[in-house]
Amino acid sequence: MNELQQITNAFQDACTRGEAVALATVVAVSGSAYRRPGARMLVSDEGRRVGSVSGGCLERDVVRHASRSIASGKAVLRLYDSLDEDLAEGFALGCNGAVLVMIEPVNAVVNHHIQFQADCLQRRSRGAIATVYSAPGPSASELGARVSQVEGGPMCATGLAPGPLREALESAVAGALQQGRGGNWSWTTDVGTVSALLEVVTPPLRVMVFGAGHDVEPLVEFGQKLGWSMEVVAHNGGFGTRQRFPAADVVHLGSPADAVAELKPDGDTVVLLMSHNFPLDVAAFQAIVPVRPRYIGLLGPRHRALRLLDEAAAQGTIVDDALHACIHGPVGLDIGADTPAEVALAIVAEITAALRGRSGAAARLRQGPLHLTAPLDQPLRTTHHTAQDVVCGLYNS
Repeated sequence: MNELQQITNAFQDACTRGEAVALATVVAVSGSAYRRPGARMLVSDEGRRVGSVSGGCLERDVVRHASRSIASGKAVLRLYDSLDEDLAEGFALGCNGAVLVMIEPVNAVVNHHIQFQADCLQRRSRGAIATVYSAPGPSASELGARVSQVEGGPMCATGLAPGPLREALESAVAGALQQGRGGNWSWTTDVGTVSALLEVVTPPLRVMVFGAGHDVEPLVEFGQKLGWSMEVVAHNGGFGTRQRFPAADVVHLGSPADAVAELKPDGDTVVLLMSHNFPLDVAAFQAIVPVRPRYIGLLGPRHRALRLLDEAAAQGTIVDDALHACIHGPVGLDIGADTPAEVALAIVAEITAALRGRSGAAARLRQGPLHLTAPLDQPLRTTHHTAQDVVCGLYNS
C-alpha cells in the first residue's frame, strides 16, 4: 500500500470514528529538500500521523501546527527555510532548501481532495488536481481551493466561484492530465497573483509476475511495500502456492494465456517472466506481446533472453523496435545480486529507474539535482497573501 492509499484509508477511518484530523501538504520547494511538492501527511488531533512531508526533521513542528489548525478551523502556511538556517533554532536540515507546507483542517476542500484520490484508486484511472496555496484575498480564492478531474470524468471544483480564475485552473488541470505532469502554476489577476500546485495522480503500478519460485516471494513483498499491485501467475498450485504469497493482490493458477485472458493486463502493466521454465517463459512472452506492456523483464542470463526471443520469433511472434525497447533481459540492475532477496531488490530498483527515466547509476555520479523541480513562479521568501491565517517565516507563529 503506497502513501496515497494509506492517507486515503486513514482519512476515511478517522471520519468514521469522528476523529479530527488535518492534512499537511508540501506545496512548493526551492533548492534541495527530502520530499517534493505533493508529499502529504495526515495528522490527528492526538498527534497520530500517516505519511510524511520530510525525512523526519519537520514532522514535529508540522504536527504542532496541525493541532492549532484543527482547533482554529483555519488553514495555515509554514515556510521551513534552511537556506539561511540558524542551528540554535533546532531545524538543522542541512539541505540548503526551502519547503512550503500548507496545513488544513478537515473542510470541504480537503474532502474534495480525499474523494479525488479515492476515485483515482477505485477506478484505476489517472487524474489531475490543482490546489491553491496563495491568493491576494478572499475575493480571488479560498486557501486550499481545489479543481480536479479524473480521466473520463467531469471537472470538479470546490472553494472557487465561477469566473475567469476557475476557468484558468480547469484549463491547467486538463493540460496537466493530458501531458501527464504537474508543477507550480500561477495566474495574475487585477489584485495580485494566484499560485497553485498542479499534480497528476496515477493508479498503483500493476506488476504481473509469471512464476512462483523462491525469488518471486521477496519481489512480491517489496512491490507490496511500494504500493504496487502484485499479481502472481503460477502454472500449478503445488507447494501451497497461494499461501506463499500473502502480499499478492492476485494469485492465478493456470496457463499464461488463460491468465492474460482473465486478468486483462494493459499497456501500463509491468511484466516479469520468472518461471525458471523455458517453454513456460516463451508461452508467457507470446501471450503478453499483444498487450504491449510498458516493461518486460526476463530473468536469467543474456543468452537465455536472446534464445527466448529467437524461439518466440520462430513461432510467429513479431517484436517491433518499440516493443523491443521495453524488454529488459537480463532483468535488474547490476548490483551483484545472488540471493533471492538481492535479485528481487535489483529487479525492483531497475523497474523504478526505468519508469522514471533514470539509468540506475550511483547518485553521486549524477550531474545536476537528484529531483527535477518545476521552476517556482516566485521565490519562497516572498510574502504570500491569502484569505486565511498565513505563516511565512519559520519562526513566526
